[in-house]
Amino acid sequence: MAERPDADTNSTEAKSDYVTLISSDGIEFIIHREAAMRSGTIKNMLSGPVQFRESLENVIPFHDIKAVILEIVCRYLYYKWQYEGSVTEIPEFKIDPEMVLETLMTADFLDC
Repeated sequence: MAERPDADTNSTEAKSDYVTLISSDGIEFIIHREAAMRSGTIKNMLSGPVQFRESLENVIPFHDIKAVILEIVCRYLYYKWQYEGSVTEIPEFKIDPEMVLETLMTADFLDC
């Protein structure tokens, strides 16, 4: 996953470049804001007409999503960001078969 900007960096721009997604088991995933915006649900939280606390703090806790599933979602958001609008052949996004159902349910909830 993407790394946090240096702790010494105090600019608002650097802080807003990344979003922290927190799983139900407390694992933090720091991803680029542009990748996170590929989820309709996250996009609404970060930039919707209503100012959610998440948009101010750039931290989104997911109380019902386990880390193992949130990690797959984060990888997919980067995959979607990378290949969005691509004119070349897009490689398959692989998921372990035992994770497919829970991942699909989560992806449906997150609209991604």
